[in-house]
Amino acid sequence: MAQIVRVTASEEIYQTLRDEILSLRFKPGEELNLQQLSVQLQVSRSPVRDALMRLSSDNLVDIFPQKGTRVSLINLKQVEEERFLRKSLEDHAVKKFIYVAREDHFKAMEAAIEEQAAYAIGDDFIKFLEADNTFHAIIFQAIGMQRIWNIILAQGGNHHRIRLLSFYQKNVLADIIEQHRLMLNALKHKQLDAILNLEDKHLSKLLQETELMVGRYPEYFKQERTYAPLQFQHQQAWRPS
Repeated sequence: MAQIVRVTASEEIYQTLRDEILSLRFKPGEELNLQQLSVQLQVSRSPVRDALMRLSSDNLVDIFPQKGTRVSLINLKQVEEERFLRKSLEDHAVKKFIYVAREDHFKAMEAAIEEQAAYAIGDDFIKFLEADNTFHAIIFQAIGMQRIWNIILAQGGNHHRIRLLSFYQKNVLADIIEQHRLMLNALKHKQLDAILNLEDKHLSKLLQETELMVGRYPEYFKQERTYAPLQFQHQQAWRPS
């Protein structure tokens, strides 16, 4: 008999709030009011509090005793740490994948690229990034390392948000799609050096874009300053200005 996995209220709320933060619907620095969240989610305060504690461990919210809770500002040091973690693990994963990859893996990666192209047309940045992650997840799934990919996602909140912010720049989406196509072609032909070079360019591109994003959205990035409560205003899904 298959085991039934029960999702607790706290787990469901955690996933909901995490999605809101990673999608930038809850913006960096935005106040999270415990009472308002419990009313909006139609639950008691306790599971919301538990979910916020978990998000604090993920470096996605900051909890200030007796003052309040807010979405963590994007920490550039943590962005680099998360990028380093992902690149290191993905380089090793690719070296294994190249010897076990099958045609069905390539077809799944092609489908992910086509999804990205479709979402790019409509400027659906959130779905575009989901398809981007699907492309890379296939590599880890194929070598039996799904747990490692899950760790990358769980520890990559700052990197995820800055990637999403980068999409406002001209030609970024088209460049990502082209890089994925080149990577897939290199994988098909087992060109390991070419793949690793493309991976390096693909995962390092944010280093060149960060200064532009900090200049455009300075209020989203971590700076040394005294905490001051911010007005809670839950806005629609983030769009580039």
